[in-house]
Amino acid sequence: MFNAPRAVRVVAAGDVAKEIGSQGQQLVPCITRETAGSQGISAGMVNMPPGKVSRAHYHAHSEIIVVCLRGHAATLVGPNLTPYVHGPGEFVYIPEGVVHVGVNLSETEDLVAVEMRTDPMFNDDVVLTPDYDSAVVDAVARLRRDLTTVGVGL
Repeated sequence: MFNAPRAVRVVAAGDVAKEIGSQGQQLVPCITRETAGSQGISAGMVNMPPGKVSRAHYHAHSEIIVVCLRGHAATLVGPNLTPYVHGPGEFVYIPEGVVHVGVNLSETEDLVAVEMRTDPMFNDDVVLTPDYDSAVVDAVARLRRDLTTVGVGL
């Protein structure tokens, strides 16, 4: 456990080791208990290559906020995998315990987002939900088809 005195910290994303989270996303956990001594919150970068879809999961004890910085995403949420489309400057709030899936809607551009979580370890309470795997494939195909039909070129 982090034992340094509590103090203001500046952490650059470029100075933190990237990791692949169990949900299949590239994570850069910038503010965590380990890096900054935080007690109840964390923040980091999420990078998704073109066309990438995360694995269905939920955070057992954490609320999360996702802020899209670059690219366009859909977050499939809940048992029906309801799509919420968001782009640069838009925030998405997901309560603890709610199944969700991140989708990079572009086949050519990276997606970059910032996530803030009430988990001071950033990715400690992720629970994968493999029973959603086939439904995710169907939901993503339907979403991409629907966006193409309405003329949204991402």
